Amino acid sequence: MKRNISTLLLTVVLLAGCATTHDPAGSPGQNEAARLNLQLGIGYMQSGRFEIAQDKLRRALQFDNRLAEAENALGVLHEETGEPSLAERHYRRALEIRPNYLLAKMNLGRLLCSAEDTDQGRALFLEAATAANQDTPETAYTGAGVCSRIAGNLPQAERDFRQALEHNAFASSTLFEIASVSYDLNQYQAAQNYLERYHRRNRFTSESLELAVAIEQNLGNPQMQEYYSDLLRSHLSSSARATTTTDLP
Repeated sequence: MKRNISTLLLTVVLLAGCATTHDPAGSPGQNEAARLNLQLGIGYMQSGRFEIAQDKLRRALQFDNRLAEAENALGVLHEETGEPSLAERHYRRALEIRPNYLLAKMNLGRLLCSAEDTDQGRALFLEAATAANQDTPETAYTGAGVCSRIAGNLPQAERDFRQALEHNAFASSTLFEIASVSYDLNQYQAAQNYLERYHRRNRFTSESLELAVAIEQNLGNPQMQEYYSDLLRSHLSSSARATTTTDLP
């Protein structure tokens, strides 16, 4: 089943919080100004005001040029504005400042994988997954799985996703990814089981319903295939009405 395999990569764009873990060299006033500008920059970016956000983040670095969170946030900003080379430069700078900065490491891994540099990208995700300061290894293992999938290595992607589920059996994005990979590996019963687990905790989407229809078709379950087909038609119709309503003046 062909689908957009970059969905998880896009949703794993991570922004830094405002706390810092290094010992700033500036005065208390400069350090506070750096943190304030970082916070403002992230806020402006989240509201889509990228030009102002960039100015605030650069000002944060003027007050503290070793503020890794600001470098990471600038990386996210340049990705959002379609400048991957600049984004990569900022992520790498963040990691120069703080080599164990997991958000920047996963962001760089995701960026490289989306550019099909999957070996280096997956390696960064695996480093992040096994880091001593990693609180959510399932996120990093899922990122590694998506990289494996982009590389066309579906068995490796399945293994990566299984590792993610060992750490969090209810990770929604992981369940959907492994359901899709299982389908592509012709493991239709496994795909059905994973997708049912996904749907127990998440709303139906067009993508998940399309996958459900395809799975039931291959399992030879015409009643369930029609059930999901009806849900998909209803979902698409509701989405179209919502879009039309939103576009009205």
